[in-house]
Amino acid sequence: MFDFIPEAHTAPPAARRRYIWRTLGLVAALLVGFVVFYGVGGGQPERAGLNMAMVILLIVFIAAVVFEMIALIRSLDELQQRIHVLAWAIGFGLAVHVAFICGIAAHLGLGVRFDPMLVILIAVPGYYISLFLVGRYYR
Repeated sequence: MFDFIPEAHTAPPAARRRYIWRTLGLVAALLVGFVVFYGVGGGQPERAGLNMAMVILLIVFIAAVVFEMIALIRSLDELQQRIHVLAWAIGFGLAVHVAFICGIAAHLGLGVRFDPMLVILIAVPGYYISLFLVGRYYR
């Protein structure tokens, strides 16, 4: 069976429920924020205050998700904590290396364009793939 929240599958039931509901609430709030943001004309250069409000919302969202994930990881036993920290190190290390290589390629004029914002789109799947692989190693 596929686990839709693999980072929580080994957590105690109460911690897992808390994490799932709070994370879903945060994602729902972010989606509502995006709908409102674009509904009132956000993203336009002349709407600097609205754009800054969205940046602040994103910072708060990321901080809240990180806080929830840390609370979840702390509820795990030592082996599971080790697996998650190792998966974080691999996933985020991979993202840093890809960003560095793309930066070097762009500096050398090899026609590579890399938006630093894409680092998170490499880091998060890298974490989940690493979590799966490292978890299988320790079974």
